[in-house]
Amino acid sequence: MSPSVSDADLSVCDREPIHLLGGIQPRGVLVAFHPGSESVAVVSANAAALLGAGPDALLGKPVSGVLPHGLLARVEAGVGPGPVTVEVSGQRCFALLHESDGLRVLELEPVIDGDGDVGAEETALSAVQRLVSPLAYAKGTVALLNEAADAVRALIGYDRVMVYRFHADFHGEVVAESVREGVDSFLGLHYPASDIPVQARALYTRNPVRLIADVDAKAVALVPPVLPGTQRPLDLSGSALRSVSEIHLEYLRNMGVGASFSVSLLKDGQLWGLMACHHLSPRMVSAARRQACEVLARLLSLQLSAEERSQEAAAQARRASLLNMLVLPNLGDRSPAKALETQAPLLMELTGAHGVALVLGASAGPESSPLLLGTTPSAEEVHALVAWLSMGELPGEVFHVDRLGDVYPPLASRADVAAGLLAVRLDPSVPHYALWFRPEVARTVAWAGNPNKPVRPEPGHARLRPRASFDVWREEMRGASTPWSTQDLEAARALKGALVGVVLRHAEELARLSRELARSNAELDAFGGSVAHDLKEPLRGILQYSSFLQEDFGATLGAEGRQQLESLAWLAKRTHSLIDDLFEFSRLGRLELAWEETDHQALVEDVLRTLGARLEGGRVEVRLPRRLPTVACDAVRIRQVWANLISNAAKYQTAEPRWVEVGFLGPGESRPAAARHVKAPYIFYVKDPGIGIAPQFHEAVFELFRRLHPSQAYGGGSGAGLAIARRLVSLHGGALWLDSAPGQGSTFYFTLGEEPRS
Repeated sequence: MSPSVSDADLSVCDREPIHLLGGIQPRGVLVAFHPGSESVAVVSANAAALLGAGPDALLGKPVSGVLPHGLLARVEAGVGPGPVTVEVSGQRCFALLHESDGLRVLELEPVIDGDGDVGAEETALSAVQRLVSPLAYAKGTVALLNEAADAVRALIGYDRVMVYRFHADFHGEVVAESVREGVDSFLGLHYPASDIPVQARALYTRNPVRLIADVDAKAVALVPPVLPGTQRPLDLSGSALRSVSEIHLEYLRNMGVGASFSVSLLKDGQLWGLMACHHLSPRMVSAARRQACEVLARLLSLQLSAEERSQEAAAQARRASLLNMLVLPNLGDRSPAKALETQAPLLMELTGAHGVALVLGASAGPESSPLLLGTTPSAEEVHALVAWLSMGELPGEVFHVDRLGDVYPPLASRADVAAGLLAVRLDPSVPHYALWFRPEVARTVAWAGNPNKPVRPEPGHARLRPRASFDVWREEMRGASTPWSTQDLEAARALKGALVGVVLRHAEELARLSRELARSNAELDAFGGSVAHDLKEPLRGILQYSSFLQEDFGATLGAEGRQQLESLAWLAKRTHSLIDDLFEFSRLGRLELAWEETDHQALVEDVLRTLGARLEGGRVEVRLPRRLPTVACDAVRIRQVWANLISNAAKYQTAEPRWVEVGFLGPGESRPAAARHVKAPYIFYVKDPGIGIAPQFHEAVFELFRRLHPSQAYGGGSGAGLAIARRLVSLHGGALWLDSAPGQGSTFYFTLGEEPRS
């Protein structure tokens, strides 16, 4: 928009009372009278030309004394496709009658040459037949519109006839045209919505035919200029002779137009477009021919509606077929996401999208990763978008936009993937969504003049003037996808209905499986406890009897016998320890963590007191570079993690000095390469200068009962400690990993997630 023309200025155009201009075009005469007394209330200033007397003589008189005898009755009784032809003061006229402001309004237009040779009704009928006949052979919407434009131009003799269609934002586009040779073509040009403001569109809907026979003709005033009691001019919304806004007349002059004629194209009662006709010089169109064009426009509108409905029906049938092809009811053991993953092309074709994201999991955790099909934003971007959508109520069942970046700036730079969004929420209680994405469709729009400067201020005056230049002005349109159609929205709603049922059935199935799993876990706990008890009992017997043998017969067994008994006792103890570790590991997944704010400094100090004797015996120094922070966790379980990592670090060292460093990396602090990828605010670590671990074994050490050394080396152990530690950290929503190399020591890192919100 030009800096000198604001939106507030343009609103003046929208508020201009173009139906209350207080005048008519000079091609006819207007008489308004009260329906009861039939006394004349308003008359045009040119009344003497047809009625033989001026306003002063006519006002207040009965209309029967003003009009020729029987004329009003003839008009009231008139039927047929055209206006009624009457004779006034020896001149044949077309008579049009309507009501406004509680008055009956009669308009009289002299018949022009060529229209009075036969009855007006016959002229209208023959004109309609001439107009409609070619339409029967037109194939397709574009051909139909071009045929209609040719037929209208042949009938009214104008230089240019355009079919002007309104877009969703009410800017117009010339989609068909019939033009005389040598006259500029406007086909394909776009016009800003301000060219036909709000109140003009309302009048085009109410009164579908509009003729301006001469843009330079002076308007004829109405007498009186305002109605008594209302203090405003007579409402001429239904008038054929209504005068014209000076802004619109100047607009036409700037285009080089001498006469203008338009017929509205309505679809389901809404303004679809116009048949806009221009002549370079003044040119009258008789009432009969105008009526014929109006009949044509109605037939054309019906045919357009029929074609659109046919296309809609075909599209709906195709979408219904696609929905039937989506195997939703028979999922078997698969989740909805898994079932739909194989049907990505159908899901995208359903709405004409290039990508689909289905968010059907929980609100947090890895199981909530969206199912991304086709070309979509990343999983992180989809999660953020869903969070934004969930913040407010969706306007209706479905949210759709073809300029997503305008309402959701984080994806403004991703127009190549997600310029358009169609979203449907599947469950109001949880953020389950189906999202369709369309990329931008970059295109060049040819405007008839700069659309950003539709008007210009008049120097020294408050009135705006229309733009003077209509030279083609090309604009590169970016950031918008093709708009979502009504059928796209209906398809989304239909899929929502299908998915909601499937998700509910799947949720019921999961609940059933969860109950069965809980029962199985309880049985497994009982079974595990029983097995552990039953296995430990003979082991205790083996230990006791081996001890008795050592005491009673050790001297007679000899060195080799005593060594075998010691091995037997060691194996029994190790098996006993393995059973304990296995039983504990099996129960970890069913733990309910007791979250609380935990001082990890105090937690580690408690672990060090427990391990004190072992650390002193191995001459291991524990270093704490700084005080550890307070972070929420289950203190009892994370104490196990610290104890395992510190004891392991102390165990696997051979060279002096021996030490273990316990510390953390805080928010915003620089991090080593092994921890640089982690986004958690705190990363705890346990570091040692010990024997180290080769990279190929970095994951193996976390396997249950996996040892990289002989079972009795480095103090022995079951090999379950690191597996249990990782499981406990994972239950906290964190991760446990290591950075190590042979001979260069090891550093074990771990993080903790956030406490779940109830």
